[in-house]
Amino acid sequence: MVATVAQLVFGAYLVGVLLIGVYASRFTEHTPTDFYVANRSVGTVVLALTLAATVLSAFTVFGIGADTSGGGLGTFSFLAIAAVFYTLFFATVGVALAEIGRERDIVTPSEYIRERYDSPLVGAVYLGVTGLFMTALVAGQLIGGGVALDVLLDIPFRPAVLLMAGFMLVYIHIAGYRGVIWSDAVQSTVLFGVLAAVVGYVVFSLDSTDIAQDAVTETEGLFDLAGPADVWSPLFVITIAIAFAFGVPGYPHNIQRYFSASDPDVMRKSGFLFAVVAIPIYLFGALLGVWSVGIIPEPENVDYVIPLVVQELLNPVVFGVVMAGAIAAIMSTADSVALTMSSMLSRDIYREFLNPEATERQQVRVTQLLLVVLVALAVGLALLQPAGIFNLVAFAVVGFATTSAPVFLGVYWERGTAAGATASLVLGPGVTILLFLDVIPGSLTGGAHYGFVGVVIAYGVFVAVSLATSTPAEDAVGDHSRRFWNRAD
Repeated sequence: MVATVAQLVFGAYLVGVLLIGVYASRFTEHTPTDFYVANRSVGTVVLALTLAATVLSAFTVFGIGADTSGGGLGTFSFLAIAAVFYTLFFATVGVALAEIGRERDIVTPSEYIRERYDSPLVGAVYLGVTGLFMTALVAGQLIGGGVALDVLLDIPFRPAVLLMAGFMLVYIHIAGYRGVIWSDAVQSTVLFGVLAAVVGYVVFSLDSTDIAQDAVTETEGLFDLAGPADVWSPLFVITIAIAFAFGVPGYPHNIQRYFSASDPDVMRKSGFLFAVVAIPIYLFGALLGVWSVGIIPEPENVDYVIPLVVQELLNPVVFGVVMAGAIAAIMSTADSVALTMSSMLSRDIYREFLNPEATERQQVRVTQLLLVVLVALAVGLALLQPAGIFNLVAFAVVGFATTSAPVFLGVYWERGTAAGATASLVLGPGVTILLFLDVIPGSLTGGAHYGFVGVVIAYGVFVAVSLATSTPAEDAVGDHSRRFWNRAD
């Protein structure tokens, strides 16, 4: 009976999301500007909520719980620091890119790179490198979806991943970007509400102090900053926070959101509203993770701890809503990443190199076809389960950080060159991947997070090579850059 009620609530939620997509499809035009960025018409609240939804993802509902249950609250410390910097990036770089996108009719991140550096090759390199990390990020979301459906519906992991991927493909095909952001607004609200409700129930209806004490008895040092394994040293916290601070605002799908803002002031306000939503959600996920040790000391799978805690403590209706929130987080990121990657391939490879005369409708059709291919690749990676959700998503985030120099410095530093951008996109991500795979020993980072090392290399190489090479055409730089101070509003 418990499973039946939860399943009905969960199913009703998914039907509701699908209806949002069907409704959005009535307003969706099959043009790149509309299908990719909703005709640049997104307002403050919806933009803030879609940024929150795509940033939080399965990482919040599953990854944070898994990491804090074993590593302590240090996870929240770096996420809270990073979230403050996300807001600053959204309100500066995000505003500048919103202005540039509107003025130059740019709708994808790789299109910006191509135009800023006056080089189709650099745009293609950017797409190829970010595509690797986008595939990893979608795979992380699908693994989270498989976990959710396994726990809730007793669907084995592999069929569950396929079910999630199929639902996502149908939704994006019928709704485009407008459907994605409208569902994101609902999903951010649901995620915030259900996690806040569960934390509130533990604090006010149960004895959270006793639960915390049981957790500490089970795993000593769980509430210390360094954590039980002494992993979260101040250096490690600061360096991973910096890596995430460059990575999340540098998500290609977030950059595409900057282009969708109805005006620069909307982008600025939504950046600050984002922090109001995101930081509490991070805290709720971290608290549930550490409390889970006192409630379910030995879970079957650490990625399951938050849904298992909810199932243990609350009635089936609430459990169904929480699991719907988990799926909401997964869909919010996965569909955004898939749409951005396929739109970049269509706009910046198909149109630029294969069919320069492609009509707007043809570009959208190619995007829809490529969605199938890209999601299939992500499904293949998810079924391999190369890493836990936290590690796989963290790898993607810091990977994006190492691709951000040509975007962030390109916006404000007119001296940046195509050669500098290319070198940065090859060496920064390359070192990061080798560190992640332990080809380069982690001991060489000196206690810093490996992603931070990749960011330092990416930015250092960009500056050094740019200073040694000639800049693009003056009009390309001038049209696609802004002064950091005294920007025009």
